[in-house]
Amino acid sequence: IACAMTNANAFVSPINNVARTINRDPSLNLFGNLGIAKRVEIAKTAYKVKDVADILGKDKDGNVIRVPVKNIERNWRFEEYEAKGEFSADLFIPEDGKIKGCAFFMHGFSQYPVAYYSMLKNACETAGVAILAVETGLTSDTVLSESMKAKFSGVSPQFILQRAVLEDTKQLIRMLQEGDGAFADYGVTKSAVGNRIAVMGHSMGGGLSFPAAADMGIDYVFTMAPAFGEEDFDPIAEGVEKRTPKESMLLAGGWDLIAPAKKVKEISKVANSNMKDSSVLVTIARGLHTGFEDQITLFSLPISSVLKGADLAKVFFGFADITLFKILGLLGTLRTKTGQIDGSSILMSYFLSQMTAGQNITPEKAEQYLDDNITDRFEDKFVFTYGGEN
Repeated sequence: IACAMTNANAFVSPINNVARTINRDPSLNLFGNLGIAKRVEIAKTAYKVKDVADILGKDKDGNVIRVPVKNIERNWRFEEYEAKGEFSADLFIPEDGKIKGCAFFMHGFSQYPVAYYSMLKNACETAGVAILAVETGLTSDTVLSESMKAKFSGVSPQFILQRAVLEDTKQLIRMLQEGDGAFADYGVTKSAVGNRIAVMGHSMGGGLSFPAAADMGIDYVFTMAPAFGEEDFDPIAEGVEKRTPKESMLLAGGWDLIAPAKKVKEISKVANSNMKDSSVLVTIARGLHTGFEDQITLFSLPISSVLKGADLAKVFFGFADITLFKILGLLGTLRTKTGQIDGSSILMSYFLSQMTAGQNITPEKAEQYLDDNITDRFEDKFVFTYGGEN
């Protein structure tokens, strides 16, 4: 289902809210392989940053969430490719303005940060952590234009997207680590954050979290259904094998067909093999791949909004695709009945709170925290282990 979504004809830019149409392309998949050697370097020394209008979102209860946004000039090079243009970064800042740490979040393949607003805002407030998330996605100008060019060079759109999301996120991390003042107006500075930095992500973004942490020397990684994509961004070979984070937590859905629990377990197992008891695996009974999102979206549009305009949408998508969206809507309802989204949000808050306190992450502590904060009937849906111990 998730793969089918990536082939829809309509793409929406969350920043400009401009509808675009591109041809169906079977190369837009989550599992393509492309053997290109990886070497990244800083291309320039100065960063150009500007404020843009805030994004207004809503949490799961319908409350308005105001998300500050900054546009940043790209400043990285990947092999012969020199990044151009700007990317946008969303900021989630604690209401009291007290910054205890910082986390960098990467979204799933066909998603944008809007799909996770409520979860990110809740973790931000609970742990006192600033969270930054790039708006780079399938409909971003750079990704679209490079994907069109790639039709003649043999480079897959999947590779282009993963490269852009990863390197844009790494640039944000680099800016903070270097003491750049781009986010100082929100209290997000090197002196305030110190080494209390985490990388987080869902699906594609979860898989990218391990290479990002390895490249940037980050010790805390929290992922939901981390997916394997292009070889150059493999979470094991380019992540935990290069540098194992001191603390990681990986959430896996028992019914996930995109990032199967057994594949997620492999990442945790290798991490624990390299560094004993460093990686906690949480398996969620009947957990779905889309169950980690506050709302299921078609890129930046909630599926509920798509369904309201189903008759009009048939003109663009066709009956089969509208049926698909209705199935996704049903799955969105199902995931709230299993406690998956609530438990995942609680565990993200726990993980970041442990990071800011300088405490280690254990299956026992994580399970106790969840039990103390989730509805009793959902407690047994979550199984905690060190990946690979059984």
